[in-house]
Amino acid sequence: MRLKSQQTLMQNSETSAQYECPKCKDEGGYIVRRKAGEIILNFKGEEVELKHDTDQWVECECSKIKKINRLMKSSEITEEFQKMGFGNFITENRPQVVQNMKVVCMKYYESFNAIRSTRKNSVLLIGQPGSGKTHLLMAISNNLIQKRVVPVMYFPYKDGMNEISENNFERKSEIMHRMKDIDVLFIDDLFKPIGGKVDVKQWQAEIIFEVVNYRYLNNKPLLVSSELSLSEMIYVDEATASRIFEMAEDYTVTVPKDMHNNYRLRNVVGG
Repeated sequence: MRLKSQQTLMQNSETSAQYECPKCKDEGGYIVRRKAGEIILNFKGEEVELKHDTDQWVECECSKIKKINRLMKSSEITEEFQKMGFGNFITENRPQVVQNMKVVCMKYYESFNAIRSTRKNSVLLIGQPGSGKTHLLMAISNNLIQKRVVPVMYFPYKDGMNEISENNFERKSEIMHRMKDIDVLFIDDLFKPIGGKVDVKQWQAEIIFEVVNYRYLNNKPLLVSSELSLSEMIYVDEATASRIFEMAEDYTVTVPKDMHNNYRLRNVVGG
């Protein structure tokens, strides 16, 4: 009997080794027997009490992890940026406006499920470079992907526009389609000044307007950062700016232009 038991254990071990996930045998889920009287969630997400014993398909944790990995890979978020979260955003001895900015972003994340399909479903952080705008919007993005399995696309304005214009704009339609269709679009450093001067080409403004307008009409969330002030963004493109402002009305923070608000210069200006 001992020999037979050892053989059975070896067979089970070999069988398990054939699967990436022994729990669901790479099926992505498994059947669980639920008893009458148990409270479960139906397909609408509503709590219901079972009247009879029933079998229920349960998604395996490995399936969720695979989805998260796929979403993270397709998000265009670099490994370094994937490390950015609310927990490692430093607020100690930071200006009050920066501390408030973190609170607003955390509130947005907590409210996301309730507001994601409404008109006011977006975030806009503008003003002083180095104040942490990208970090906080990246924290929202990482949390949405990793904890809520929500697809996010990261579009750094300058590099993104360069990618669109490469090879005679051959990938323009593909990239714009992704920007329109993705559940959440993060546009970083919108209309970024070069050498202190704002120089937005007509084709760049047209692309951003088309994407923003599509998302505005379809209530699809935007996360936007920019060094420009509200008036400067309106001057560049009033139609685009006004749509973003309306979508982000409840979650907009302006960080005044002051080097003391630039965390990267903290050892230079004593901020």
